[in-house]
Amino acid sequence: TIIPGSQQFITEAKSGQDIQLTIDRDVQWVAAQAISDAVKSSGASSGTVIVMDPKTGAIVAHATAPTFDPNNTKKVSLDLMRNPSVQDVYEPGSTGKVMTLAAALEEKAVTPQTVFTVPYALKTKYKVFHDHEKHPTQQLTTAGILAVSSNTGTIQIGAKLSDDTFYKYLRAFGVGKSTNSGLPGESAGLINAPKDWTGTSKPTMSFGQGYSVTAMQATSIFATIANDGVRVEPTVIAGTSDADGHYTPAKSRNSSRVISAETAKQMRLIIESVVSAQGTAPSAAIPGY
Repeated sequence: TIIPGSQQFITEAKSGQDIQLTIDRDVQWVAAQAISDAVKSSGASSGTVIVMDPKTGAIVAHATAPTFDPNNTKKVSLDLMRNPSVQDVYEPGSTGKVMTLAAALEEKAVTPQTVFTVPYALKTKYKVFHDHEKHPTQQLTTAGILAVSSNTGTIQIGAKLSDDTFYKYLRAFGVGKSTNSGLPGESAGLINAPKDWTGTSKPTMSFGQGYSVTAMQATSIFATIANDGVRVEPTVIAGTSDADGHYTPAKSRNSSRVISAETAKQMRLIIESVVSAQGTAPSAAIPGY
C-alpha cells in the first residue's frame, strides 16, 4: 500500500534491444543436418560443427547433435542443454600438429621440404613413442609428415623449438584462453606452462596430446591459418536494433598476428596434402575444390 500524500517514484520502462546473430539460417540448416547424420552413422555420443568467417570471426553456423527443442524443455536433461562446442574440452590429437608445424616454419627451424628420418617407434630419454600404424623407417619431408600424420616425425619437428617458444605459439593460437565468443559457460581449455612439464610433455604436445581445447578454439586455430596468420576472436553477434529499428553493427573483434602470411600460405598447401590420395583423410576431400 502507498501512504497517502507520500512521494511516488515512477521509473519509465525502457524498450530493450533486438540482437541480430551472425548465423546464416541456410548454412545452419545444412550444418545441423550434416552433424546429426554424422553422429548417427558413426555411433558417436555427440558431435559439433562450427562454420566461421576467418576474416571477421563471425560464426556462420553452429550446430550440435543430439539437440533438443528449446520450446519444450520439461523433459530435457541438463546435460543435453550444455553447449559442448565451448563447454567441453578434448585433446586435439593430430589436428594440433598444424600448430607445431606452423611454429617451426615461422621460426625458420624447418622448411616444407626439410627431410626427416621417420621410424615407426622413436625412443626419447623418457619414453618410446609410436606412430598410429606400423611402417618401415621412412624419409619424409615436413609436409609429408603432416600428410601421413606421423607422431614420431612431428616430435622431431617440435624438438627443434625450445619449450618456451613452442608454448608461446600454442598460447598465441588461443590454447588455454577463452575465445571470448560470448557464448555462456565457455571454457579456456587446459595447458600447463613449461615449468610444470615432465620429460614426456613436449613430445606428446607436439602431436596434439597433453593439452585440451574446445571445438570453438580448434575452429579458431584453422581460421587463423586461413586468415593469413591473423587470429580474430569469434562472435555470434552481428549487431543490435533499438525500439525504433535503428541497427548498430557490433564492434570489430580483437585480432592478433600469430604467424606471417607466408607461413600461413605454406601451411594451407601442406594441410591440403592431408586430404590428397596420399594423405590420411582422402574422404574429407571436396570434389572440384
